[in-house]
Amino acid sequence: MIEGQHPNISNLLYCPRCKKALVKMGDKYFCQECASSYPIIDGFPSFVQHNNVIKGFDASAFEFLFQMEQKHFWHIGRKEIILDILKRHVPNIVGCRMLEIGCGNGSVLAFLKLNGINIEGSDLFIEGLRYCRQRTDSVPLYQTDIMALPFHNDFDIIGLFDILEHIDEDEKALLEIGQALKPRGKILLTVPAHKFLWSYFDESSAHKRRYGRKELITKLERNGFVIKKISYYVFFLFPLFLGIRVLSNVLWRGGGKRNAKTSLEVKTIPVVNEMLLSFMRAEKRLLRYLNFPIGASLLVLAEKK
Repeated sequence: MIEGQHPNISNLLYCPRCKKALVKMGDKYFCQECASSYPIIDGFPSFVQHNNVIKGFDASAFEFLFQMEQKHFWHIGRKEIILDILKRHVPNIVGCRMLEIGCGNGSVLAFLKLNGINIEGSDLFIEGLRYCRQRTDSVPLYQTDIMALPFHNDFDIIGLFDILEHIDEDEKALLEIGQALKPRGKILLTVPAHKFLWSYFDESSAHKRRYGRKELITKLERNGFVIKKISYYVFFLFPLFLGIRVLSNVLWRGGGKRNAKTSLEVKTIPVVNEMLLSFMRAEKRLLRYLNFPIGASLLVLAEKK
């Protein structure tokens, strides 16, 4: 093994602070340039400052999502759309090296790996990585902060699937992602769309914003990306989604504790769930030929200049 590598990790890691190559020393990575050290926790190289933000996170959310993502139509439909976009718009995707930032408990990551994508994962929370490891034991995983990544010109494609809306300084995050991509590397993003859809569900989910098409294009272009494809999705179900948002806000207008786990949007009714999934799969096929003018979410594929 080359010095500086970790078992199950094939490339060098870099110091998030000074971007110099790290050396593996026992159970940590060490930067000879700035003397920073980064531990390996439960087998995951960790590049996160363990502060109150981490300690205050509700780790039970990962268990809830781990169960829900396996059957909910939106999660199944989204990962199928992501795979189809990758296969149709990224040349030789099977031979590319991909990173999913914010992989959480690994729903999308495991699905892409199962379908032949050479993928690695990173997340801010070690709890999510532990669940992710349950889904796949052959994927390199890292605990990282998107604002200071331990990568430099490493990946052919980076995916962020409903992550960017959680970040205060989203443009700084896009700039950091650009540094982790190879020249002409690609970023694939999904984000919640339309500010008028903002509700307590977004607040409970710790969203900072919902995006408009023009806003997202501007932020990507300003930070060194060229748009290759952009489309709304959840198009056919948009009226239903809008109705649920309005109803949910009316029901909670009188006060009381608001919890995303109890929202109508995360409930799974078997027959209805299958019907709704069929609409998502129809959108997947149509996205091969067109871009939807409206929808509850936005999908963007962009290339690093």
